[in-house]
Amino acid sequence: MDLIGDLVHARGVAAVVTTHEPALVTRADRVLELYDGRALSALAPTGT
Repeated sequence: MDLIGDLVHARGVAAVVTTHEPALVTRADRVLELYDGRALSALAPTGT
């Protein structure tokens, strides 16, 4: 995840990562929460 984050910020590109791990969600710039194939919310995480 460190490598992906470094590349995204250094090159100004996007990466789409899926996870069930809450610790990884806090590292994201944007989060789209899905349930049963539908978007429930799009939010900025509260982590640093």
